[in-house]
Amino acid sequence: MKTFLLFLLSSFCAICPIFSAGETNSPDNISGKRKMAFRIEMQKGYVSGIMITGESDEYINGSMVNEFGISAIDFTFSKKKGKVKLINVGSFLNKWYIKQVLKNDINFALHILYGTPYNKKHNYEVTREGPNLIIFNTKRKIKYIFSPLQICPPPQTGPPSQM
Repeated sequence: MKTFLLFLLSSFCAICPIFSAGETNSPDNISGKRKMAFRIEMQKGYVSGIMITGESDEYINGSMVNEFGISAIDFTFSKKKGKVKLINVGSFLNKWYIKQVLKNDINFALHILYGTPYNKKHNYEVTREGPNLIIFNTKRKIKYIFSPLQICPPPQTGPPSQM
């Protein structure tokens, strides 16, 4: 339990400085900050949670956090080189062959999400279902689903309304 709490706190402390620099009380998509729900479906299971990205002139820094608040994947994308670097990968995904597939798939997904051209040959099918973006890796049979984050409105203060 103590190890889990230390891991959770260290993950939180590692993620917060990336996104807190220059943060203002602006809407989610202003100044390159995006928050969206994600789901990665494989043949034997899935990972889902929230993906948070912050964009600067040269880089896109991001983190994919699962429902329990554990960082599944932390990454940085160099706009100049057009490459993704995985900074931290959860232990359940930390295999060299899985990391290579994730790196390529996240690279392609960021090109689609940010509307930049992807000039390399690829094995992906991209579809949109309403507000959802679905990217399917046809070679590995992995489906990535990105959707806008549904934020609940704050509770009303004051007396309840009469019906």
